[in-house]
Amino acid sequence: MTNIPNSYSPAKAGRSGNTAPPQGSGSSRNGSASRGASGKKKNRRLKFGADQSNPNVKQVRLTLVFVDFWSVLKISFLIGLAQVIVVVIATFLLYLVFVQTGIFDRANTVVGQVVGGSGFDVRSIVSMGQAVAFAAIAGILNMVVITILGAVSAAIYNAIARIVGGVKVGFQSE
Repeated sequence: MTNIPNSYSPAKAGRSGNTAPPQGSGSSRNGSASRGASGKKKNRRLKFGADQSNPNVKQVRLTLVFVDFWSVLKISFLIGLAQVIVVVIATFLLYLVFVQTGIFDRANTVVGQVVGGSGFDVRSIVSMGQAVAFAAIAGILNMVVITILGAVSAAIYNAIARIVGGVKVGFQSE
């Protein structure tokens, strides 16, 4: 069960008093009267970078007060899964590049000179299967860590948002 604040409702999202006032209220979007006492039009200033040349652009300020824990958990899991796939494929391709460019042969000669023998072979110690298996294990561990960090981040944000009221975000529709 998620901890949804009492004021949160997806059906009410965007209807929390952050929209423009009703038509007959006599005030403009920024809270000042659009016409003065003499009936002449005043210079209107729109808030937070509104485009005065296009009157069809609407801007809304919303406050992000809650992040759904399970949504963040699913997203962070999928990010971790994508990371596992990338790490395994990159390890496979890097191993192929090392074999094709002769890096393993050069490593064999360097180790042979240092140790004093010529019977050393890097590929006998690290085969392609071992390298890809190690990359898969490391990727799965990273996936678990990424998933846990995403869940913990959501819980921490929700706790902080209850204290400070959330993050104000501005949106613009064109």
